[in-house]
Amino acid sequence: MVPGDSDGEEGWRRRVRRIILRDPLFRRAVFAAAVVLGLLFVLYLAQALAIIHPRLWSLLQDTLNEGAVNTFRFSIFIIPVGALIGFLLGWARISRHPIVSWPAAVYIDLVRGMPALVMILFAFFWLPLVFGATDTFESGIFFALIALAVHTSAYQAEIFRAGFQSVARGQVEAAEAVGLTNWEKIRYVVLPQTFRVTLPALGNEFAVIIKDTSLLAAIGAADLVFWG
Repeated sequence: MVPGDSDGEEGWRRRVRRIILRDPLFRRAVFAAAVVLGLLFVLYLAQALAIIHPRLWSLLQDTLNEGAVNTFRFSIFIIPVGALIGFLLGWARISRHPIVSWPAAVYIDLVRGMPALVMILFAFFWLPLVFGATDTFESGIFFALIALAVHTSAYQAEIFRAGFQSVARGQVEAAEAVGLTNWEKIRYVVLPQTFRVTLPALGNEFAVIIKDTSLLAAIGAADLVFWG
């Protein structure tokens, strides 16, 4: 889409909303949220009817609430950091300059071949010592989060690379022919089509990130799996 189209920015927003609402991943996410809310309602109903012992209910509330909050905090840190690194790596991967594309390719292949748990243990035990952290446990948790962000960035880089390459070369050339600047070409032609293609795969990867936070229980991070 270029400036001056009949539908304009508002039409583009309507198309994005329509794509999201029709996306099977979005509908599955809504269904999963409804199931979780239903389970919570059943638990609170069981507590109200004294089916669950009050002491057990208090224990479940305290531990699972803390675990859910920590899992959310871990995920909300890893997802944007991994997406930003993955976006830049995906862009570098399709560069015409070997000095940019080759290091990105080596990074992606190397990180994708490493188990996430190995990266977490390495970051937790070794990096605080390298950087001279005083609170080694808290610093280790932080570096473990960085390790998970690095791990997912390699997968997201390939997702973004596929999205960039899905844009037809003719459309980019047409944008150049009508006089768009490089930034306008990226904003109005490349990025809208890239995100439309990559949205389902990114949604799946974000779900994987939330599940991978369970690996942090191995180093004592108090997430849902740790308390479970």
